[in-house]
Amino acid sequence: MSEWKKVEINPTWDFTKEKELIGTYVGAETKVGPNESNLYTFRKGDGSLISVWGNTVLDTRFKNLAEGEELKVVYNGKVDNEKTGRSYHSFDVYHKEREIPVIDDDLSDNPL
Repeated sequence: MSEWKKVEINPTWDFTKEKELIGTYVGAETKVGPNESNLYTFRKGDGSLISVWGNTVLDTRFKNLAEGEELKVVYNGKVDNEKTGRSYHSFDVYHKEREIPVIDDDLSDNPL
């Protein structure tokens, strides 16, 4: 029988200390916490899981991610919105699409 392991909450990315996050997208939860925010989970190169709280910028950029895609998020600091004058946290997001193997549908070499 295997040993019981305590289920831990993933740490969240502190972009003020670590300006770049690289990992593989695992999935997302919606309406988490008192602000009903999105929470995105990634697996880092060392195998550990880390979560990222969504905001307007990240929610927009993460919208079309597929599980298994590699992602790099770079924190650019706070930026002032020219229209509203409000400041926000700015991020650049890069991804590598997951490679899907090509399946040969030509069954001519394999008669039934």
